[in-house]
Amino acid sequence: MKYLFLLFLGLLFSCNDARETIFPEYKELVEAVYSSVLLEPKDAYKVNASVSGFVDSILVKVGDNLKVGDILLHISSEPIQLNQQNAYLNYDLVRQTLEGEANLLEEMKLELKTAKLKMQNDSINSLRFTRLYAEKACSKFEFDTAILGYEMSKNNFLSLKKRIARKETELKNQLAQSRNNLQSSVLKTKDYTIRSGRKGKVFQLLKEPGEFVNMQEALAIIGDQDAFVLKMLIDEVDITKVQIGQKVLVTLEAFKNKVFEAKISTISPKMDERTQTFEMEAVFSNPPKMLYMGLTGEGNIVLNEKKKALVIPREYLLPGNKVETENGIVSVKTGLSNWSFIEIISGITEQTTIYKPL
Repeated sequence: MKYLFLLFLGLLFSCNDARETIFPEYKELVEAVYSSVLLEPKDAYKVNASVSGFVDSILVKVGDNLKVGDILLHISSEPIQLNQQNAYLNYDLVRQTLEGEANLLEEMKLELKTAKLKMQNDSINSLRFTRLYAEKACSKFEFDTAILGYEMSKNNFLSLKKRIARKETELKNQLAQSRNNLQSSVLKTKDYTIRSGRKGKVFQLLKEPGEFVNMQEALAIIGDQDAFVLKMLIDEVDITKVQIGQKVLVTLEAFKNKVFEAKISTISPKMDERTQTFEMEAVFSNPPKMLYMGLTGEGNIVLNEKKKALVIPREYLLPGNKVETENGIVSVKTGLSNWSFIEIISGITEQTTIYKPL
């Protein structure tokens, strides 16, 4: 039995001897939050059309620098131009009817003048027959006919006068409506000429001549020609750890083995419900000389950092903040951590041998 016990101890110690061990060591430790990175021009925006149609011509190319109001492209507007011509013809017709040399109102006013003269003449005639009837110098039929003639000519005059007033109001309204239609048609025609809304560089053209576009499709992407921002997506579990002004260590696929420093400039106040992430932007502290839209990489938002921290690999830490040493299981107090290492504040020293958990 004694020999079996000694054999068991020997096997136990030989197993420990074969296990991986390390000593805690001092390293610079950076605690950070990871994020994907996408490079975009500052103030980049998508140019959209407010109308649908076929691209007639494109007047710029990728890389061109634009001023506000520069024309990017034309969308075919032949039907709209025809509508504009029709709107002008209608406006001109109504204007001539109201204000032209042979306008309708002048014609009606001549009729009114004639009606007024007839009314005046019938008025005189009715007065004459009234006097004659009083003197029994005319018959009752002649008297009634004279009175009726005056009443009819007076009513005709007043009716014509009202018709002229109504017609004038009607024509003025028609002229205003046709003017509005013409202006609206002119504005719609302008919508078929797509202009730059701000100063910037053409980074991408998304359509070619002959292609159909609608109002939901982007036609081009324009942005700042000299400044870029880093678009970053942060998981909702990490959003409370970050704030504007924090340092970001950035690596880009186009610049192997180089780390660039940036700072967080904006944080979206609303989470994207589809991805469960928040969008942030960061700006380079000292950007590379050559940058291109769409470059990708990784960013680590620095939460804390220590120039000299006693650390062990994360896989050597047991649940409950414990490590296995040559003297058994020992509790430790931890500090900063990243994906690879965790800081040990107390419980072991750099001379302590630590076994890798089985």
